Amino acid sequence: MAVYAVFGSGGGLGEALVRALYERDPEAEIHGFSRRPCPDQLADITNLIWHQYTGEVLDAAAAAVQKWQQEGVFLNGVISTIGWLHRIDADHGEWQPERRLEQLNSEQLQEYFRVNATIPALLIQILKPVLAKKKRCFVVQLGAKVGSIGDNQLGGWYGYRASKAALNMLFKTAAIELKRTHKLLTLAVIHPGTTDTPLSEPFQDRLPKDKLYSPEQSAQRICSVIWNLTPQESGDFWFWDGERLPW
Repeated sequence: MAVYAVFGSGGGLGEALVRALYERDPEAEIHGFSRRPCPDQLADITNLIWHQYTGEVLDAAAAAVQKWQQEGVFLNGVISTIGWLHRIDADHGEWQPERRLEQLNSEQLQEYFRVNATIPALLIQILKPVLAKKKRCFVVQLGAKVGSIGDNQLGGWYGYRASKAALNMLFKTAAIELKRTHKLLTLAVIHPGTTDTPLSEPFQDRLPKDKLYSPEQSAQRICSVIWNLTPQESGDFWFWDGERLPW
């Protein structure tokens, strides 16, 4: 029986990814990690184990790893939707992507890097002891095409772009290291396309209708990319249609 973990499983896309994994592998055990309770829409998935936490996601992951090690459980796949683009901060008010140099501030930049790059990298570190070695395994982090340096023709969104570019480098470097010990492991950053979730909501009015995708549509596409990846492609950056994106 395969074992999968989805971090950020309580959001729209995370919930859809849990469902998509279940549809591809109904016998699998799926672990969902979220600050939110398990959505009613997932109640029919009997092999879903929900980890609701109130602190930091890394602490929740570490606690799960400790339990898995005691039980001899190894993961066959991990998907993380962790990341942020805009939000209202209790101390700093509304944070939106910076469009000009004058809008940059150190607190927002640090938070972009902490959530979008540092946490995903540390998640790999924490999960490493329970990543399967004898069977195919994947670790996927949702990224963003705007994190491509080579594709940046418009500018703007300084912190978000830079943190997603840093994420790409961290995953590429981790993939090189882990090839030595986890020969069947594939690490990947996948851009899901603009999905109809709270993350993209403030920017949807500028988007053609055929370029805004439902969480279910994006989740199915992400899983299709994952299922076609090979360990030889570990560390690469992908579009939702399976196209390799430039760094």
